[in-house]
Amino acid sequence: MEQTATATGDGGTEITLRLTAQETEMLGDDATHMACLLGRAIWAIADIRSGTEREAWWPVAKDASALIHELGGVRDMALRESPNASHAEVACWLGESRSTVASRRQKGTLPPAEPTPWETWARTGNWPDQR
Repeated sequence: MEQTATATGDGGTEITLRLTAQETEMLGDDATHMACLLGRAIWAIADIRSGTEREAWWPVAKDASALIHELGGVRDMALRESPNASHAEVACWLGESRSTVASRRQKGTLPPAEPTPWETWARTGNWPDQR
């Protein structure tokens, strides 16, 4: 994957994620779906910072919640794939204290003892029932 940011003639920026053929095959519509969710969040941040009013904020809250669930699955997958990482390393990655990471790992909640439906989605592309 390649990410570029290009200035536009009107003072804006075009952000592009270019996927390889293999990445496109593995991701299907998931990359476009996640980019749309992130896009709504970015637009909402720009609106609030500029004082632009919106008629309804529920689509932003709904899409941000969906993105948080999906990214949580990606995070859990990455942690499960890094079983030999030290507590200090994981604490640095997550912005948590070393003691919090150690405690959560000991309790089997970091990552969860069993993969969540969202981690399964990240691994397989199969959407959870609660979507």
